[in-house]
Amino acid sequence: MSVEITCGKCGEKIKDMKMLKSLKDVLSPTSGKCPFCGQKLSTSEFSLDVEEK
Repeated sequence: MSVEITCGKCGEKIKDMKMLKSLKDVLSPTSGKCPFCGQKLSTSEFSLDVEEK
C-alpha cells in the first residue's frame, strides 16, 4: 500500500509513503506548510481519499 500526501490548495504531492506515519511526523520537515505554495497545513483539518491502483 502506498500513501500520498497532497496539498489541498495547489494539488502538489508533498510526501509519498510506503507505510502510514503520523501527520505530525509528515508535516514536521516542512514546518507545517506546503513547500510549493506556502499554504498552512493542519493536522486536524484534512480529508482522506482512497484509490486502488
